[in-house]
Amino acid sequence: MINTEVPRFIPKGLIPTDEQVNIQLARNKTVIIKANAGAAKTTTLALRIGEAIARRLEPENILALVFTPEAKDVLRKRLLETGIPLATVARLHIATFDGFAGEMLEKIELRNVPYLPHSKDLKEYVIAAMENASDKYTGQVEFLEISTHSLAISQFINAQLEIKAKMSLLGDFEYMELEEVSTLLGVQLSEYLTAIEYELIRLGNDDRVLFRGLFDATYDLARILDAEPYTRNLLPRYRLILCDELHDLNEASFRILLHLIDPSYTYFVGAGDKDQVIHSRLGASDEYINSRFKSSFPAMVSYPLSNCYRHGPHLAYAMEAFKNKTVESPLDLHTEISQLSYDASDNTACAAQVVAALKRWHKDKHPLGGCAILVRERHQSIAIENALMQADLAYHTLDMKSYLQREEILFLRGVIAIALKNFASVKSKKVRGDIFDSVVIFSEVSLAPGENIEDFKQSAIDIENTPEALAWFFSGRLNQDGSKELRQRLQLLLESMQMASKSKPAEHVLGELNLALASLLDYLRGAQVHGIESQVFGEAEDKLQEISAYLQRSILAAESDTLLRELRNSLLSLLFYLDRVVEQGVKNRMAAVVAYVDSLADDTPAELVLREICRLIDIEALARRLYVHAYDAMVVNKSVQGFIAVAAQKQLNLRDFSEWIGAADEFISARKSKNAVLLECAANAKGKEFDHVILPFLEKNEFPFAGIGSKEEENLFYVAATRAKLCLSLIIPKEEAQRSPYIARMKISGNKARADAAVAKNGNQAALVTRIEFRANGDDWALAKSLGAHWDFSRKVFYLKEGQDPKPFVQWLRSLDRF
Repeated sequence: MINTEVPRFIPKGLIPTDEQVNIQLARNKTVIIKANAGAAKTTTLALRIGEAIARRLEPENILALVFTPEAKDVLRKRLLETGIPLATVARLHIATFDGFAGEMLEKIELRNVPYLPHSKDLKEYVIAAMENASDKYTGQVEFLEISTHSLAISQFINAQLEIKAKMSLLGDFEYMELEEVSTLLGVQLSEYLTAIEYELIRLGNDDRVLFRGLFDATYDLARILDAEPYTRNLLPRYRLILCDELHDLNEASFRILLHLIDPSYTYFVGAGDKDQVIHSRLGASDEYINSRFKSSFPAMVSYPLSNCYRHGPHLAYAMEAFKNKTVESPLDLHTEISQLSYDASDNTACAAQVVAALKRWHKDKHPLGGCAILVRERHQSIAIENALMQADLAYHTLDMKSYLQREEILFLRGVIAIALKNFASVKSKKVRGDIFDSVVIFSEVSLAPGENIEDFKQSAIDIENTPEALAWFFSGRLNQDGSKELRQRLQLLLESMQMASKSKPAEHVLGELNLALASLLDYLRGAQVHGIESQVFGEAEDKLQEISAYLQRSILAAESDTLLRELRNSLLSLLFYLDRVVEQGVKNRMAAVVAYVDSLADDTPAELVLREICRLIDIEALARRLYVHAYDAMVVNKSVQGFIAVAAQKQLNLRDFSEWIGAADEFISARKSKNAVLLECAANAKGKEFDHVILPFLEKNEFPFAGIGSKEEENLFYVAATRAKLCLSLIIPKEEAQRSPYIARMKISGNKARADAAVAKNGNQAALVTRIEFRANGDDWALAKSLGAHWDFSRKVFYLKEGQDPKPFVQWLRSLDRF
């Protein structure tokens, strides 16, 4: 549908397309813009805002909602670039969903609730919730395991974000078992139960919210607006509401929009790309763009934005083929799509081609700071980081950690430090602290009452006290010799009871048992144990005292055979507890690891050491235990195997490998160059653009990852490829059968002739026509108006239309060097 009305807002330095003009002039109450990547969604929303202001809508009557602070800054920038004055932009209400929700809650609750955006600020509340869940549900729920280490805390925070984004915590689960609910929500049972306890703590007993973390404001506002209708009257009314990046919309933010939009009064314009939905775990879905708005607002109308202004026709047509949708680029730009091949059997070959692509780019006089290497998953960065270091190419990351700073690698570095009995090669105090934390997590270390892990950590950070910190890991936290002996003594006691029962009366066996229990209690009280074993021995002593007291109370009153069976069952329960501590725990495997590395010579090959450590610790099983989602555990295992591959490639002994890691640490920490290459996961690059994008490891089981092949996996590839402006380098296996199926779907060769023709056509288009603008103040304002100048209400400037004689306005144009 083409609107024949003439826009009143004329942007600066830009001639809007017909698609943009249609959106700018749309009079539909609810408009959804279905856009392509790089289609100037934010600029189009800026045009819609400019048109509303030009038609004399007060800026205070306009609300623009986005999802991130960065997106808020981009929208402001686009508004200014189109020519809307800074003072006018300042009067608009531009906010993130969470920021807006916080503002509204402060009005509803009449108080300012503390905001705790960082995990470290939430730690004490999460641990309290975990402990409450353990106390409340252990015994009611079979096989309930709740861990309180930092990794478990981080995973819980992510899980409760997922639950809240989908508003699923408020479902009707009255007649469902707890296990059924957790399965329905897609989280572990321990996460669901902890989330319930966490919300009880956070929301308080008197309905006065104690604190809010990341996204809690959005969740709380949606929850309150749904549950308490009177609060909806406290929301401000806006004539025009706009929302960018609709593909990131989730249930909580959608419900807020439903309460904000008054169909009889409000105009709503939202822009998004259904093919950029990559955060479904946080509730994002293309259903909102495709159907949910239409269901809620039947008069909704969709408008397309098919032109791409980020890259030229060659990449635009490749994405058109990949996504089977219309994509055009009006740019006179040949965005190069290069394909570099590697031998997939060589784990360093792909990284070598990445370096080759960078060197070629640099040789062509392009800055390396405009390059981004986007990996599908973080384990892929290991070979690339090593290749970049070897080539002396500076790089940096955003949200993704460098591989030497990831928990699983820090753990292995910690075991190497234990083997070498020093942290001297780790120069950074922060890294030493992180290594300590990771060893604690992967060793599943817990503390005895009164112990403070921060005291031991400080020793690990301080090189002079490192032997003390390392010795701490050799103590009862790992070797468990005391627990093993206690278990053996209890086993012998039970065996002697069994033998005695066959030849002696039950009352005689009870008398012998009474003496044996006294002897075992004496051993417990005199044993020299410390750390976690102090806790184990304390619990065993309490249980044996309870059994002994029950024996002495009941020996004369109860039937001897029945009493003997009861006591034997109680002792068996204690033995099973010690079995879990000694035989089934990770600490027992860690004891074997410590014993192994303690016997090593410094010149043992690092690769052999790492492989044996992973075998002893059963790293795959440990990862599955520590990481809630199987996908995350799989990535961790791939990361560990990548680290072992580095050791194999370096062919260094343990001490030399440790020193090499220290040198790599220093290289990474020194990468302050503004011309550094970005290395990042593709998912973290959404919303950004780069002159040159390099996509490595485009092979089967890597992209799409491990054969996932889902729609979201396709979307992730689409997002990664469309970040490129001037060049896209695809690093692919030599064998076509091993390549990602996404490469063939792009039809790069098939679309080349069409793309070449489009670039030539775009270059022949008429030059951009810009209007002549000037300012006139005071009495001059009326004079300029009387002479025929046109007034742009939104931008507060006069302008001359194309072909209009400029001579009557020479007094103002002279200052612009027009005459």
